[in-house]
Amino acid sequence: MAVHRKFIQTKLFRALVAFGMLWAVVAFGPPGLIAPIRSSLMTVALPLQKIFSVAAFEIADTFRFFASIGELKSENERLEKARLELLALNAKFSDVSKENDELRRAWGLVPRDRFSLKPAEVIGRDVSGLGNWLSINEGSFDGIHKGMPVIVDAGILIGRVVEVFPASARVMLLSNPESLTNGIALDTDARGIVKGEYGLGLLFGMVLQADTLKAGDTVVTSGLGGEIPEGLLIGTIQETRFSDDRLFQQASLLSPVQFDRLRYVFVIENTL
Repeated sequence: MAVHRKFIQTKLFRALVAFGMLWAVVAFGPPGLIAPIRSSLMTVALPLQKIFSVAAFEIADTFRFFASIGELKSENERLEKARLELLALNAKFSDVSKENDELRRAWGLVPRDRFSLKPAEVIGRDVSGLGNWLSINEGSFDGIHKGMPVIVDAGILIGRVVEVFPASARVMLLSNPESLTNGIALDTDARGIVKGEYGLGLLFGMVLQADTLKAGDTVVTSGLGGEIPEGLLIGTIQETRFSDDRLFQQASLLSPVQFDRLRYVFVIENTL
């Protein structure tokens, strides 16, 4: 009660009471009596009305501004999402078109008149980076068997199938040190064995000293052993030397293809 009595005695309470009585008179009093009072109040309140009106418009504009920022942000996010989707779609179509062009080019170069071929895509590589093997997306379900030769372009040998799974197969590349292929030099008829050098390249070795090796000569498969047809390109002789025991000649070979960039290959199913 003391607090209530103290509030009643304050100037704020008295001002509120006075304002309420004045508002009651203006609102409910006789028009003839309150007209002068209303006119005076309107005159006094006019500057305040202008201030409040301008403030109200400014506040409304501020709210609209921030609302437009939110809408603009949402629209920008939508446009950015649409742009990224279009870029991804364009990249996908470009990649498919590139794949088709590469496959058509490769298919047009392979010797289809000599062999029955099965096209395949490279789906895995030697994780060690030595280029010893790669995986293809054709397997036993597609008629792939162990020992089948694998070529690219115009009959360039790159390796042979060494492991077969239902829907894929592993190809041992010529650069694998365990790969052994019978070869022959075209110009001199020198015969030897092509093997890998731990991913560093190819070595044409076991060539008799009586045979002639020369830089720039082309080495192809000789057909000995029966698994790999003759005449498949292996590489070009770069440097000739004697073996460590000096019993044979040998030479480094340069393959015309880069094994780590192969994307499409062809498996020779049989000779026509």
